[in-house]
Amino acid sequence: MNEDVLVTRDLTKRYGEHTAVSSMSIRLRRGRIYGLIGRNGAGKTSLMRLVSGMSTPTSGSIELFGSGADAPRQRDLARIGTLIESPSLHGGMTAAQNMHLHRLQRGVPDAAIEQQLLELVGLPDTGRKKVKDFSLGMRQRLGIALALIADPELLILDEPVNGLDPLGVVEVRRLVQHLAAERGMTVLISSHNLPELFQTATDYLIVEAGEVRMTLTLEELEAQTQQYLEVAAGDTEALVTALEQALPGSDARVMPSGTVRLPHHADQAEQVLRHLIAADVWPTRLAREGESLESFFLSVVGGES
Repeated sequence: MNEDVLVTRDLTKRYGEHTAVSSMSIRLRRGRIYGLIGRNGAGKTSLMRLVSGMSTPTSGSIELFGSGADAPRQRDLARIGTLIESPSLHGGMTAAQNMHLHRLQRGVPDAAIEQQLLELVGLPDTGRKKVKDFSLGMRQRLGIALALIADPELLILDEPVNGLDPLGVVEVRRLVQHLAAERGMTVLISSHNLPELFQTATDYLIVEAGEVRMTLTLEELEAQTQQYLEVAAGDTEALVTALEQALPGSDARVMPSGTVRLPHHADQAEQVLRHLIAADVWPTRLAREGESLESFFLSVVGGES
């Protein structure tokens, strides 16, 4: 089975003089969760619309599921589930009626999938309540259920946790991770909530001004944003000895400046201080350091806002 679910080459979309997507070349692999990070207007939604067939490229190619075709074919697009911008819901219908209509439109024969998906997204029994009377969070949940109606191989979610309470955010995260791990589904998900994406995705695409500025895995992102406790003392040798004796396996790293970094004790400054004082080592510096997700993102895209 081909592990490439999506490959774009020099994908470009222009609206008049405005370039929404500029020469994007990306590769998505089966069973991975890709967090799409970017400011408003960076090109996230435009990219999602191009991949899902809702928009036509100005130039470049989109290959789906190893088809070898430079443009998405209808049978390939049928293997994609989408929730882009706002869900396509009929306000005068109930959740169950919306599910039934979308199942028929997608040609899915199994009627039982309707209730199964409503239960999966936390809407098992909304009765006769019309969708127009749903909260924003309920609409988002229903939109995710509709995106899953045909059991897609590629799921595209644009701001899926918008309007959800904290419990709903956690449930969506668990659902996405379950779909990737248990069904081998590939997920492309965008969000303004960087900490939430950090807990959800396995890979990241950082976009700015229609361009991909960086791609990296979760492990690479963790390395870039690792927090650590930085310690310094007048006698570096005594400091290192005291730390090794009090905190075996701490992976203390002595820097060229003579300071010591403790990558596994970022939140344990008081505990480390007690150990040092007990060993008659008095630190001249004891501080938590490291780059936050937000500062790393801004260092990649530039700017301060």
